[in-house]
Amino acid sequence: MSDKNNKIHKQQVMWMERYEQVKDFLVEHNRGVWPIVLVICLGITMTAGVVANKNKVEQVETTQTIGETETESGIDVPDVAFEENAHPEINELMTTYYKAMAEGDTETIASLVKPASDIFLIQIGEYSKYVESYPAVNIYTKPGPIENSYMVFAYTEVKMAGYDGNVPGLVTYYVCQDTDGSYYINMEEELSEEVAQYIHTIDLQDDVIDLNNKVSVDFKNLLAEDEKFAAYYVDVDNQITASVSAALEALNSSQQEEETDVETEETASEEVSVTKIVKATDVVNMRSSDSEIADKVGKAQIGDTFTVLEERPNGWTKVDNNGTEVFIKSDFLEVVSETSNEASGDTPAESQETPAVAANSSLGADGKVTAKTTVNVRKSASETAEKLGVIYQGEKLELVMNQADGWCKVKYKGQTGYVKSEFVE
Repeated sequence: MSDKNNKIHKQQVMWMERYEQVKDFLVEHNRGVWPIVLVICLGITMTAGVVANKNKVEQVETTQTIGETETESGIDVPDVAFEENAHPEINELMTTYYKAMAEGDTETIASLVKPASDIFLIQIGEYSKYVESYPAVNIYTKPGPIENSYMVFAYTEVKMAGYDGNVPGLVTYYVCQDTDGSYYINMEEELSEEVAQYIHTIDLQDDVIDLNNKVSVDFKNLLAEDEKFAAYYVDVDNQITASVSAALEALNSSQQEEETDVETEETASEEVSVTKIVKATDVVNMRSSDSEIADKVGKAQIGDTFTVLEERPNGWTKVDNNGTEVFIKSDFLEVVSETSNEASGDTPAESQETPAVAANSSLGADGKVTAKTTVNVRKSASETAEKLGVIYQGEKLELVMNQADGWCKVKYKGQTGYVKSEFVE
């Protein structure tokens, strides 16, 4: 064997090994549909022929099994011949698709394919850099597994950038009708068992196998007879693989940065909150939910103050009424103060943990303490103790004892309670 022939033979062996790997994937997943989602369609075409040949040999042995699968699936598989360029709407879809492929028009591709993943669009964008045009696009169709769907076999001749001749290609598509009557290329990765079995059975029909084999032979002959093309094809494959990998890495980095930005924003929003105090401008009902027909749970008097828990767009405000969540019409509330808090958790100031401090002898000189901000009143001297209620800036409580552990023992609505010393004066 001459050096030239030996070199070509080695290249063919290399490609056949790669094709066998793809073939095994196809057989394992029982899928005949293989749109252009890897490198370029040429190698996939050859794989389709290999798979078809193997399936044709095994068809006699598996006919009964396939027949049983069809019966179980409930989808009859019609054994009808190809229709060639028989449906104008399908021809238009595929012509537009291949034109966009050649131009790298991922926006148009995304409108014709569902779902069009970021990865798929990146692959199309990189692939298009090596395609000048599709001089020939011939469309063969068979009925699809669901109503108004088609199995589409697109035979193409591809004019590659940097190569003088045209290269044969064949790709299978599953085309469905959308709710508006238009058609799209269905690229769902997870097809139902029934649909996948239907597609697999169509792939075993004689005319499909014959078309696969014809294109596969044409491509293999091109590889064997044109050393320049064989070398070109290997080079293009490597370039596309590298550029797709780089693009995917960039996409991944970008997504990670976006996620980090979102997390940072969320963290910032958690760390910086605003405590808003409102007062009633009139005597108004307090209700159990944001509706005028909700149960009344009391009345707010003019000047009564509340901590805002949530302002709703429907005209209601949820407030804290001595430890109970109630709703008041926003029209009858007026903002008294707004305080920024750096710590998340309880809205009142007590949620900002501080070390214990010695008793302040100046507290309660007149027998009372005054709240410097909104602060929780607890049943015992602990931030995890049951909350008796809330007092607001300027409110006074009778002081029972100024403790050295950083808490004041006070009288609150006839009960003994505790407030953090640092938030009263």
